[in-house]
Amino acid sequence: MLQITIVGMGLIGTSIGMALRSAAEGQSPLGKITVTGYDSQARHTADARGRLAIDREARTIEEAIRGAQLVIIATPVQAVEAILRQIAPLLAPGTVVTDVASTKAQVIEWARTILPTTVDFIGGHPMAGREKSGPSAASPDLFQNAIYCITMAPQARPESLALIERMIDQIGAKLYLIDAAEHDAYVAGVSHLPFLLAAVLADVASRSPAWKEMMPLAASGFRDMTRLASGDAAMHRDICMTNREALTRWINEAITRLVDVREQLADQDESALLTFFEQAHGAREEWLTARPNLRPGEAEFESVGKVETPSLFGRIGRRPPERRK
Repeated sequence: MLQITIVGMGLIGTSIGMALRSAAEGQSPLGKITVTGYDSQARHTADARGRLAIDREARTIEEAIRGAQLVIIATPVQAVEAILRQIAPLLAPGTVVTDVASTKAQVIEWARTILPTTVDFIGGHPMAGREKSGPSAASPDLFQNAIYCITMAPQARPESLALIERMIDQIGAKLYLIDAAEHDAYVAGVSHLPFLLAAVLADVASRSPAWKEMMPLAASGFRDMTRLASGDAAMHRDICMTNREALTRWINEAITRLVDVREQLADQDESALLTFFEQAHGAREEWLTARPNLRPGEAEFESVGKVETPSLFGRIGRRPPERRK
C-alpha cells in the first residue's frame, strides 16, 4: 500500500486528495493507497476528511510524515521553505517529495539546499484553480485534462518521476516536463500577470469617487476581467514575491503597450487602434482554436466560446444581428 501525505488542505490539496481517492482501486495507476492530511488549521483538515479527500487526519506534521512514501506540499509558495525544514529530518530514505506551487525556481533551490540527498524532490504545478479558496471549494474533477507541470533535479531517480507520473495520471491531468526557469518566465505572462491586471482594474475602478454610481453599470465585462482578483490575496502576494524578475518584465511590457494605446488615443490614430484590437482579437482566437483544452475550473470562461456574447474586443469580423421587423 502506498502511503501518501498531503500537507496543506486548501483548494488544491483537498482536490488532489479527492481525485486520488475517487479512482477505482482496480484501475488506479497507484494501486492501493492511503492518504493522510495535515493542515496548520485543524478545521481545514477536518473539512477535507468530511469531503472524503483523506483517510486519516494528522494532528501534527510529525504524525503526518510518519511512514509516508509520497509527500505532497500544497501550501502557499512562501510557506514551502518552512515546511521543507520541518519535514527534512522526518523523511525516510527513498521518500518522494513534491509540491504544487505556482513558481518553481525558488522552490527547487529550497529543496536542493534543505532536503537530504536520500530524498527525491520533484517540483509540480497543476495549471488548474479557482478564484475561491479553501477545502469547501475543492473538487475531484479540478485536474481533469489540466496541464500538470513537472520540474525535476538531474539526480532524481527515474522511479521517483514514474511515481509522480502515475499520480498525475490518477487525478486525470496531463504531464508536462519543463525547466524551472522557463516555467516561471512563461507562467508570469499567462497566469501571474492576468491576476495582477485583474487586481489593478478592480483597484483603479473602486478608488474612483464615483464608484458607488459606477457599480450598477459594471456588467459582465468588468466581472469577467476582475474574476481573478477574487483569488487568495496571500497566495497572489507569495507568487509575486517568488517570481519578481519574470513578472517585472511582463509588467514592463504591459506598461509599454498601455502607453502606446494612450498615445494613439491622444493622436486620434484610428488606424493604429484598430490594428491593435484586431491583433489582440486574432491572438486570442488562435489560442482558443489551438489549445488542446481550456484551463480547468473556469466553467464560466469555457461557456463564453459556446454563446454569442459581446467580448472585450466586440464582434470583430462578425455580422451584426438582424433586427426584428
